[in-house]
Amino acid sequence: MKHFKIAKQHYDSLTKHLFPGDGKEAVSIAICGRSNNGNTFLVHDLIHIPHDLCEREFDFIKWPTHLIIDKLPAMLTKNLGLFKIHSHPGGYEQFSELDDESDLELFDSIYGWFDNEDYHGSLILLPNGNLIGRVITPELEFDEIDKITVVGHTIKISQKEKLSFDDSLNLRNRQTLGKGTQQLLRNMTIGVVGCSGTGSPVVEQLSRLGVGKLILVDPDVIESKNLNRIINSKDMHALEGAFKVNVAKDAIDQMGFSTEVVAHAKNLYDDISVIQDLSTCDFLFGCMDSVDGRHLLNNIASFYIIPYIDVGVKVISDKRGGIDQICGSIHYLQPGGSSLLTRGVYTSEDLRAANMLRTDLEEYENQKKSGYITDINVEAPAVISINMLASSLAVNEFLSRIHCIKTEELAQYDIIRFSLTDYYLMNEHSEHNNDIYLNKYVGRGDMSPLLNIPTFIDYAEAI
Repeated sequence: MKHFKIAKQHYDSLTKHLFPGDGKEAVSIAICGRSNNGNTFLVHDLIHIPHDLCEREFDFIKWPTHLIIDKLPAMLTKNLGLFKIHSHPGGYEQFSELDDESDLELFDSIYGWFDNEDYHGSLILLPNGNLIGRVITPELEFDEIDKITVVGHTIKISQKEKLSFDDSLNLRNRQTLGKGTQQLLRNMTIGVVGCSGTGSPVVEQLSRLGVGKLILVDPDVIESKNLNRIINSKDMHALEGAFKVNVAKDAIDQMGFSTEVVAHAKNLYDDISVIQDLSTCDFLFGCMDSVDGRHLLNNIASFYIIPYIDVGVKVISDKRGGIDQICGSIHYLQPGGSSLLTRGVYTSEDLRAANMLRTDLEEYENQKKSGYITDINVEAPAVISINMLASSLAVNEFLSRIHCIKTEELAQYDIIRFSLTDYYLMNEHSEHNNDIYLNKYVGRGDMSPLLNIPTFIDYAEAI
């Protein structure tokens, strides 16, 4: 399946340029990263061809292709793709014969620069905001793009082939959300990293909502102390030392919703195949306490243009046998916006400590004793009622991004905070804290080293 993905800030820039208000065609070039064996195309940068350098009519455009020639050597080095995107102001919903001729001429020249079989392509932006697209193969044949995703405060997915679902099992879901949203859920792939306190209820809800495919990641096994909060866990799982992801998978397989489950009993940092799988997702949930894990997932979401919800719960003891605070937060993160780091969920010092804890425990303990590093290796208490509140807020926030639920603008719900001790539920807008570093890598996709992290230098040999 060929998939084209674009973050909202690039989509808005594209719309502004291609529809300047004069009713004439315009053209832009999208520089795209790649993933999923070269079948997913991720908008990394845009080149807007100036209107005054083009011959433009309402159904015709001729533009100076030499403007992109100087970009090609760098694209070749970085394995990036080129997609021509132009407008049809009249709303014509297919490629015209003139489009065919223009694309064949352009991409015959483009493929002359690239000594590989990787695809490039062409898209049309329509006045209603829809995109239609195709790839042009090295043999100069046209092949339709099967799926197009725009990721912003809302997630818009257009897909040609749709999986069927059991209407009797999903009757209540369909009555609440509508057939269109139920169909969308059936065709979505969602990754959940962390399948314990908050992750377990998230997985349960997504499964019963009829999500088509779940990719579950958690390296840990069930222990007796987990039984109070992991759904479907049993005493025998603790005795056997069963992996949390496998317990979740077995339970989902028996539900009857035909949800496909891929279970990774691994740490995100330990196997790049896990990151490869997560890069194919339409949505990500982070349900873990580790700072380095959350940071890595935020990176994956940016590089591969995936919307991401982070779920956090905190129970603070008063150290006298009571509770000082019970609170939590739900963060919705879109590529090109703010990150968990810029929102202050953790600091650079916290991240350094977490990385050291994972890679060099002895040095971490030495620096902690000396006061040179943050003590983050603290296990917080948790109970199922608090976790289920947080996970329910997270899943409903996900639903609001694919189905209109809220009356207010979704930009006001970047962060949802709750407290059971002070008893509040509040929401915040946080996109002014843009992550300058991550924004440089939105849509970069596969590269070596993976995610521009030196420890993943061998990634090039795996793709």
